[in-house]
Amino acid sequence: MLEVGMKLELERVVSENDTAAKAASGSVEVLATPVMIAWMEEVSLKLAQKELEEGFTTVGTEVNIKHLKGTLVGKTVKITSILTEIDRKRLVFNVEVLEDGVVVGSGNHTRFIIDTEKFYEKLRNK
Repeated sequence: MLEVGMKLELERVVSENDTAAKAASGSVEVLATPVMIAWMEEVSLKLAQKELEEGFTTVGTEVNIKHLKGTLVGKTVKITSILTEIDRKRLVFNVEVLEDGVVVGSGNHTRFIIDTEKFYEKLRNK
């Protein structure tokens, strides 16, 4: 059962494939903002998914993120997601990325619970 206050943390090592230069979001060899946001979404998805019934998942619908510090290739970051709000099928997460205890990025992320089969059916019938 999903409950406010649930938390999940993951660690990632920044690789050359995770840089702004590689992601076409900049020209420097540091953690790309789109990659950081994808990691924030991933940890939030995993947090929710472990409590959902089979056939259900979540989709991301909103991100409000600040990228505050560059992170070099080879550095390890900790990505944390805390479920802060549940409104029927709407889930809001507080997300944060830390490098050696220093905030790299933070913000909020919203996801909605969906029935996977119905989701695809609806898209196919448009």
